[in-house]
Amino acid sequence: MKWDIMDDPTISLTLDKDRAIVLFDLLARWEGENNAPFPAADCFESGAEVRVLVDMLRDLEAMLVGPFSPDYSDLVGRARAHLADGSEDMSLRI
Repeated sequence: MKWDIMDDPTISLTLDKDRAIVLFDLLARWEGENNAPFPAADCFESGAEVRVLVDMLRDLEAMLVGPFSPDYSDLVGRARAHLADGSEDMSLRI
């Protein structure tokens, strides 16, 4: 099946809550924590890639209540533990 962007310029991506909170936490760390490791500028081929990540962070921020919860670190920890099961051999490099 071919995807023609002219048909509809939007797509929807569904994340379960664990994936959403882990992704939010990662992007928020990259954006906000001065001492947190983050991808070097040469990881990105275009400013558009950074823009997409920042936009995703803002969208997640608007949808999630977990980051504003007093037990946020526990929520992230449980989500990470749940998702990490079986991920030992995973890599972004295929």
